[in-house]
Amino acid sequence: MTLTEWFVRDNVFIDFGAEIHYGSDQVYVDYPCRFPTVDFPLQATEGLVQIADRMRKDCGFKPMHQMDEYTDDTCDNEGWYDFSLGISTYPENGTDSALFFVVVNADSEDNEAMYAIDLSEEERAVLYTRLNEQCLKYLGKGCDELLEEAKTRMEGTVE
Repeated sequence: MTLTEWFVRDNVFIDFGAEIHYGSDQVYVDYPCRFPTVDFPLQATEGLVQIADRMRKDCGFKPMHQMDEYTDDTCDNEGWYDFSLGISTYPENGTDSALFFVVVNADSEDNEAMYAIDLSEEERAVLYTRLNEQCLKYLGKGCDELLEEAKTRMEGTVE
């Protein structure tokens, strides 16, 4: 197992207490192309939160949690992060090119700002496998079946 696989296994969990969003997106190549999507809310685990805190710190914002040499007076722990990751059928079944998080902290200048954690092809594949494992375990159906449901819903809205 690679370092990425270990990190993902320990830190990426679908938040099944929140709603999974079925939808569609579209791209323009030679003509508009719509495709189904499924977006998963993720639990804010320690590993994901540390990445989010470091990204925001690099942008000049206080982290939400104590980090390394920082003390409580440099933290802004009045908020949290909402993490999400999507899958789609474009260009083939797989995860989005980034894992997203939104800052939820009314006192912060970047409240409701969305950040993206870019993913490599390997990371995307590992995350898709992880999401599929969890969906099979907790929903009784895999990501492919969820994408089929999204496709059915999408086609139902098209006239």
